[in-house]
Amino acid sequence: MLKRTPWLMLAVGCCAVIATAQAQQYIYKWTDAQGQIQYSELSPPPGVQYEMVRKPAGSGQETGPQARELTKDQEELARQVAEQQRKEEEQAEQARKEAEDVRAKNCEIARKNVQVLQGDSPVVKPDAKGNKVALDAEQRQAELQKAQKDQDYFCNP
Repeated sequence: MLKRTPWLMLAVGCCAVIATAQAQQYIYKWTDAQGQIQYSELSPPPGVQYEMVRKPAGSGQETGPQARELTKDQEELARQVAEQQRKEEEQAEQARKEAEDVRAKNCEIARKNVQVLQGDSPVVKPDAKGNKVALDAEQRQAELQKAQKDQDYFCNP
């Protein structure tokens, strides 16, 4: 019995070492609703397709091929995110410039309309049938008020 105890202890110890070596933590990899690749030690939301990437247990800093692959994926993802943000910022700046240009054009049109409606010359406007009709004093005053509102809106941001 005493002769078996060291062998039994050795066998149990070997099994423990093997079990510990094979115990691995998993990292979940999936694509979210925005098309971005996500990595997490927590499982993804229900109904999301995912892939399990093995991560050796007990290693804080991985150096194996899986770690290099994961790091490359993370670097690529970071590069893609930065590129996407840069594109979105450029698009937002372009849209802002276009909006400013449109506002400036509308301001100029509104100013010209106010000048014409405040002048002494007759103002002609097409009616519903497309015929040119001269505005009477009341119609001219209503159009002037509209033009002044437009001028206030477009010229005073």
